[in-house]
Amino acid sequence: MTVRKSERPAAGRLGKSAPGLGRTPGAGRTTPFAKSPTRTSKRPPSPDPAAARNFAATWPLFGDVAAPAFPAHPATTVHQLAPPSADLAALAGRAPLSETGKHSERQQQKLSGALGAEAPEWVRAASSLAAWLEERIARGSVEPVEQAAIARAWAAFCLGGATEPQILRVAHIVQRAHAAIRESPRGQQDLQAAFHAAAGVLHAALPSVIRQRMPLERVVYVVRRLREEADAWTAIVQGTTELLGWTDYARVHAATAIRAVLERSRAR
Repeated sequence: MTVRKSERPAAGRLGKSAPGLGRTPGAGRTTPFAKSPTRTSKRPPSPDPAAARNFAATWPLFGDVAAPAFPAHPATTVHQLAPPSADLAALAGRAPLSETGKHSERQQQKLSGALGAEAPEWVRAASSLAAWLEERIARGSVEPVEQAAIARAWAAFCLGGATEPQILRVAHIVQRAHAAIRESPRGQQDLQAAFHAAAGVLHAALPSVIRQRMPLERVVYVVRRLREEADAWTAIVQGTTELLGWTDYARVHAATAIRAVLERSRAR
């Protein structure tokens, strides 16, 4: 089903950068582009224990609260949501859980919905999702696993807050950056300079609301990946996904879902 742009509600705004999960104000701030910028470490920053405990937290779903800046290192969000070491040790040592008939029946009911197989798939999916959401709205509360599911669905529906013109703009400049970096010189020293030069141009060309949240160091990382990708379309998809923050949303949602399941299984 195609949702017209005028019908799409506004998600968390891409502008107004604010500290991300577990970040302190001023940390990871984008620095002006220079000819010889400091190379980004391959190791992500250490996780903040306080942020890790708040595993049910999600990024703002609406524009009422300033959206966080994306981290310079792509793995930072996952590390910030890591469970305690004791929980990971317990997970490694526990016996695999068997899928019970109750679990299978519950999952089948959620996927099949109330409508019959003669209804179009999108109708069945929309009906099942609407019924599930209405039940929790009426209840007035959700479990962490359910909260994570709602955040995933909302971010997917609203494209992470990106508009269609912004998506097209980013895809266009990623395509140009990919073509340019693939034609760059092969020498190691020249190649490093080309990475940073291309990243500076790409970062400056981003829509302002996206540039405010996307550190220059992260754009250098994207350019390095573009260089390694021979296929133009794959490069466009991967680069656009990174620069719009969709991969960060995916990591946050996956981490919160897995963490919530671990917490719930431990409580049983």
